[in-house]
Amino acid sequence: MSDIAATGRHDLRDALDLLSEQVADGILHAEPVYRGETRLPAALVQPLVRANVAEILTALAGETSSLAPARETGRITAAEGIQLDLLQDAYRLAGLRIWEELARRLRHQSDTGALLRASSRVWTAVDRSSNVAVRSHLEAAAGFGEGVARTELLRGVLTGAVQDLETARRALGLPADVMLVVAVTVPGTASGTTSGSEPADGADTHTDGDAVTALRLTHEGDRIVLVAAPTSEDAHLALAGVAPGARTGASRPFTGLAGAPAALAQARTAVRSLNPGEPGLSRFGDRPLDALLAADDGRAAELALAVLGGLRERDPRDEELLLATVEAWFEHGGSGTKAAAELHCHRNTVLNRLARVADLTGRDINDPRAAAELYAAVRARRLQPTTSAGLHPAAILTAHPGGNQQHSDPSQG
Repeated sequence: MSDIAATGRHDLRDALDLLSEQVADGILHAEPVYRGETRLPAALVQPLVRANVAEILTALAGETSSLAPARETGRITAAEGIQLDLLQDAYRLAGLRIWEELARRLRHQSDTGALLRASSRVWTAVDRSSNVAVRSHLEAAAGFGEGVARTELLRGVLTGAVQDLETARRALGLPADVMLVVAVTVPGTASGTTSGSEPADGADTHTDGDAVTALRLTHEGDRIVLVAAPTSEDAHLALAGVAPGARTGASRPFTGLAGAPAALAQARTAVRSLNPGEPGLSRFGDRPLDALLAADDGRAAELALAVLGGLRERDPRDEELLLATVEAWFEHGGSGTKAAAELHCHRNTVLNRLARVADLTGRDINDPRAAAELYAAVRARRLQPTTSAGLHPAAILTAHPGGNQQHSDPSQG
């Protein structure tokens, strides 16, 4: 094995045209993450991509690179308003394409150590260029005004693009010893979109004698707030005024900006734990089952189908009425009488519907394990944007005003 291979160095500069074309095409057309977000014209993207890929390949070959293309890329993307996470994703895409080409050439390599060294050198070179581009982006954004700089810095912290978190903390004006919470308000709710009365992106507000700071950002269509407060209780109290009447999810309290990307994921899971159309504040950890189901839509849909598939053969309105009955029974701790009062029907009607559910699903609600599966499956259904019939339980009950008459109950028969 040559010394070059032993150190993981490889010269792929003969593939510069191919790799540059693949990366540029991904940014301009192929990769979903950029769709509708990349405002740069192809005439600008293509030479920038080529220059950056050339720099990375030079570093991979073990030669000195100037990193001037990375600095220029950061400056241009800041001037054009391209978000930091999209900039970083472009470098990841470049690294993936370069590694795929290198892996193709090394496909007969049996030395695992050599493969690991090659992989390490690829991603070290990519990260070096990416970090320089991010710093250049932030420096350029600072020249466009304090609001833009703070917005991009906050975006970088939340997405993990910013590495120097201590400098970021000071630039954002956050005290060193505070509890932090990230909150996400989804669009389409009372405060889900920016209005003239809301603070601008990057702006911070203070309450309780400047003890609580809230930094705001619009990212991927959501309104995001990073709250810093002396205690966890203070941070959660501050969230009550973030978006009243809207659908908001909040992370667990954490310390240190290194935890911000994970907290953003928690807040997004928390807001998806609310029933569709239901306003309110959902804190991550308050609804552990719902959070688990919301975190994986695909698996949740599989669970709902596996358990509730027998109901799908019924008329959609009848199916929803049975599901609403199951929900009411759980909501009232297994009391048929209280469930009947909520559903405006006789207790025997509730029991008859639950018997029908048992027949159609093979799960008796009086069996603890079967009841657990039913509850999880119904929650999985409710956390989807719409049911298979596109109806909400409240609409079903409204559509059956005669539900208190047992003989007219559509779930019978």
